[in-house]
Amino acid sequence: MRDDTTEPNTTTPLFDTATRLAAIEGVVWTRERLDAFERLGLETVGDLLGHFPRRYEDRRSPTPISGLERDATSLVRGVIASVSGRTIAGGRHLLTVRISDGTGELELVWFQRPQLGAWLKSGMCVCAHGKIKRRRGIFQMASPEFEVLGSGDVDTSTGDARWHMDRIVPVYPLSKGVYQRFLRSLVARVLEELARADGEALGIESTPYDHFFPDGVAPLDAYRAIHFPEDDEEADRAKERFAFDERFRFATRLFFRRSEFREGLAPSLEVSEELDAKIRSVLPFELSDEQNLAVEEITADLRGGAPMYRLLQGDVGTGKTVVALYALLAAVRGRQQGALLAPTEVLAAQHHATIVRYLTEHPAVRVELLTGSTSAAERRRILAGLASGAIHLVIGTHALVSDAVTFSHLGVIVIDEQHRFGVRERQRMRRKGDHPHLLVMTATPIPRSLAMTCYGDLDLSMLRQRPGVRQRVETKLVSPAKRRAALGKVRDELLAGRRAFFIFPLVEESENLELPAAVEGYRRLAAGALGEFEVGLLHGRLDSKEKAEVLERFRSGEVQVLVATVVVEVGIDIPEASVAWLEDASRFGLAQLHQLRGRVGRGGHRGYCFVATGGASRESMERLRAFARIDDGFELAEADLKLRGPGDYLGVRQSGLPQAGLGHPLEDIEAFRGVQELAGRFWGDPNNAPWRERWAGFLERRESGARSFEGD
Repeated sequence: MRDDTTEPNTTTPLFDTATRLAAIEGVVWTRERLDAFERLGLETVGDLLGHFPRRYEDRRSPTPISGLERDATSLVRGVIASVSGRTIAGGRHLLTVRISDGTGELELVWFQRPQLGAWLKSGMCVCAHGKIKRRRGIFQMASPEFEVLGSGDVDTSTGDARWHMDRIVPVYPLSKGVYQRFLRSLVARVLEELARADGEALGIESTPYDHFFPDGVAPLDAYRAIHFPEDDEEADRAKERFAFDERFRFATRLFFRRSEFREGLAPSLEVSEELDAKIRSVLPFELSDEQNLAVEEITADLRGGAPMYRLLQGDVGTGKTVVALYALLAAVRGRQQGALLAPTEVLAAQHHATIVRYLTEHPAVRVELLTGSTSAAERRRILAGLASGAIHLVIGTHALVSDAVTFSHLGVIVIDEQHRFGVRERQRMRRKGDHPHLLVMTATPIPRSLAMTCYGDLDLSMLRQRPGVRQRVETKLVSPAKRRAALGKVRDELLAGRRAFFIFPLVEESENLELPAAVEGYRRLAAGALGEFEVGLLHGRLDSKEKAEVLERFRSGEVQVLVATVVVEVGIDIPEASVAWLEDASRFGLAQLHQLRGRVGRGGHRGYCFVATGGASRESMERLRAFARIDDGFELAEADLKLRGPGDYLGVRQSGLPQAGLGHPLEDIEAFRGVQELAGRFWGDPNNAPWRERWAGFLERRESGARSFEGD
């Protein structure tokens, strides 16, 4: 069959797994086709081999035409009895090919394929696969995949259907412009070509975990088995092999990352009873039991000699900043400097204001704020103070990562909302000191399974208790019919002296997304239901000075209603705010909704979260109901992971997890932990030093992950 899905020519020179697909001769590689393959992540021969089938179709046993059933997907073999083409309504061409197998007749039909009519002839034996319909008393198969097997009697002509018929056939994930037949033929051709040479020379090398497979399945044989298995058992064995492959690779990344970070001698920071009492004296409240436990774990790390590499995760309002400040002050007492890195200027400014307030009675500790908005003169002063050691603590944004920022003796780094920063940014910060301690924080509670996988290279401290008497925020779903009544409740809170957030997913109206916008929402509220109150507007397009002015007016009470985007997700602490109204809430993830809800109820009085559900789909409503029902961030994170699955729950930048595959760590956490233990023993064994030396640059070369282990 010769059309856009034409099989590639098989008469080309040898290639290896690093060869780019565009370099394979005998294949028509148009720019459109290459773009389509790149959308699937397929650029090299190795990528192609790692593009595993999503399922298989058993095309080994044809069904007699007399035994066909409506709506079933079937394989049929028969001899062409007639070929006819005609023009139908709308000027479209209809080709009908009638075949017979001696038990009955079946029509194969195609639209707009007149070229097939000139090629297919009566007497040819064909094998066709597709969905069965019944029209005018005869079975039909529309646009089937087919092979011409030869000509003559169907009972004596078996033919060679190659990779598309008479076998278990792979069915691949596709993108627009990539066709099953072409992709299947290309994979088959690559496997045939590679089989003619030594796998080591072609980039399909033995791997450190081959000895874990007692049956001795070589990598190339495993690739052949997963793409074109002889039977179901062989396919299952190949899947098991590659699932182990993915888990072992990911466990190796964690092992190397953990080992790499803990190399070197870190500043030893001893926290005496006297220092502990002094640090606690600057805090405005007693630490909770969980905060005390986290402090114990951190102080043990600081005195241990190896660099601390710890994740502090906590629910909204559990006091992570106080724990981080404890570590930073321990650094200052140990004649080291501390740096706190935040993803936004709003959050950095909030941390700076909080820490300065706590240290009011300790002016000897110099604390500075460095962001992209810091003036040139102020920036020069701060850079000089950091380089000389005169500045003890600095809080900043990505501006701290700049090469211009140097430290005299950086001892402790704290990274807040660490998923907003890339691996390179964290590494650049580390290089500003001599093996400094690192504490990364997240206010987004992490499911247990994710903490054990994605963050398996870090030690873990958790905060779930909320200090003080903070009450649970009452969450209400607001349908369009209940909107007026809900706004009435907001008005009552404002009249009682409280304040309200109205949070929108967009700044301005978009032609592509029919979502309410913050700007339009601001105008509507100011001129309508809440017109008697002062309404302010805050979003990411305002400059730093404008943001600070709006927030200060809201904090002072001059503005009672703040219309905002998710710029207020973290770092906004207004004790008088009791209402969070989340507009078009289905556009937010559960973790983000929980963060936004955490902006209210922080002042000792009850908080309310109104969730506008207009336009939400059935799936979205399931998430929103879970949000309204669950107040605990960790429980909510587990629900979010369950509802959305790891592919949607995680972003590549956020998680560093491999793309969902046969051995995705979150799909079977116990299987992953078993492989992780094996990987740890393997890499920790001195006898495997040659493998370890070869893969010493594993993380740097392929930090983003890959679907094949070869070459790492």
